[in-house]
Amino acid sequence: MVPSSGKPAPATTSMPAITSEWLRGQLSRCGDVSLKSVVRTVPDAERQVRYTVAYVPGMVDFRYVQTMFDNDGSLAFDIEANPLIRRLDPGPEGKGVFEQLFGGQIILLNESTNVLFVVDSPGQPARSIEESTLELSVKGPRDGFVETIAVNLSLIRTRLRTPKLGAEWFTLGTESQTQVCLLWMEGITSPDVVEEARKRLNGIDILVLHGAGELEVTIADRSIAMVPTIAYVGRPDFVVQSLMNGRFAILVDGSPAALVAPVNVSYLVKSPEDAYLPFYFVSFERFIRLASFLLAGMLPGFWLALLAYNNDQVPFTLLATVTMSRFGLPLSPQMELYLMVFMFEIFREAGVRLPRAVGQTVTVVGGLIVGDAAIRAGLTSPTMLVITAVTAVSTFTLVNQSLNGSVTVIRLFIITAAAFLGLFGFFVSVFAVLLYLCSLESFGMPYMQPLAPIEFRKLFTAVLQLPWKYRAKRSS
Repeated sequence: MVPSSGKPAPATTSMPAITSEWLRGQLSRCGDVSLKSVVRTVPDAERQVRYTVAYVPGMVDFRYVQTMFDNDGSLAFDIEANPLIRRLDPGPEGKGVFEQLFGGQIILLNESTNVLFVVDSPGQPARSIEESTLELSVKGPRDGFVETIAVNLSLIRTRLRTPKLGAEWFTLGTESQTQVCLLWMEGITSPDVVEEARKRLNGIDILVLHGAGELEVTIADRSIAMVPTIAYVGRPDFVVQSLMNGRFAILVDGSPAALVAPVNVSYLVKSPEDAYLPFYFVSFERFIRLASFLLAGMLPGFWLALLAYNNDQVPFTLLATVTMSRFGLPLSPQMELYLMVFMFEIFREAGVRLPRAVGQTVTVVGGLIVGDAAIRAGLTSPTMLVITAVTAVSTFTLVNQSLNGSVTVIRLFIITAAAFLGLFGFFVSVFAVLLYLCSLESFGMPYMQPLAPIEFRKLFTAVLQLPWKYRAKRSS
């Protein structure tokens, strides 16, 4: 049973006692709620007690509901004497009643004493545990988060069977009453970081919380940031790795992923599969990801600056080849690069929206076919197509999907600066991006750590993977 809130319910409320008429009036617009009045005959006292029963048929276990009633429609057991049925505090304005009712519980109201009871019988429609589509698994486990927060929490609990795993519940959204769970490891995660996360969650005042993406923007250090300062993770094993490294996680009911913070650039280029592969291969792969991150952001702008303004910096043989390939093209290098970049972005977006079985095929094959047709039509040169293709493939190596979109924005910013100012604009835009990244923080952690501020001891382990025997202690 998921607690209804991370805050204790008030002992008293200013609201009068809830009656059957009041409950029916509040639910008069809810056609999906089943409301019925039933009786329970008390054998010892030879009297009948009338109850109002309320539940949502699609959110409770209907087989359990059938066992509650006899053939004549009366209650089959004594509600108030059953230890599995607990009393319910209605809370201010009866919010506790509706929170439990629309959370998949059965509400019973004693019409004589106006005492509320709640029966735990959740049966909400839920998706079975499947492999995460955010981070694909090669050697690691294939269970991924689903939309049910209780299932997601159990996937983490099965991997961390210790009371040191702290869990605190929050209810966000005055209308949606969305359950949110904050997770951290006692003794590993900094208490100041946990307190800051708790403070930001308690400070949220919205009507409806649609999902983890909206919560990510709400609690981030900056509501508008070029790069993600909170990670979006779809695999429970990677969340456990993050918790053991001093980070916290947030689960949101209805979202098949967890929010992890604080993060930096080195964390965003890591993959959940790194823990299951040989250390030398992981170190090489991380180097490839970092190089791809730089290529995806800077290669088109650098090539455009050389081609459009600084031809003297290009080797003569390469310059002759490029000049011959551009002979007869009607577009300037700036317009040619913009055309190719936007074309590949269109194919990438189409690949995301199409079914996964054909999405990547459309992105790669479609881009090559259209690119070859553009060369034959005289709209672009082979060298520009190669630069754009290398940039697109480099973007695919990034694990974090949010970082993937951020690199696209950075790429367009650098291309625009290089299109107007050449190499000068390229270096100015690169330095501007670096200064911006160095100014960011994620719950007190510098975003470019350990590069800025420089920490030589952590710089080695941030890029390279150590063998298991040297990782007996928790990494900082």
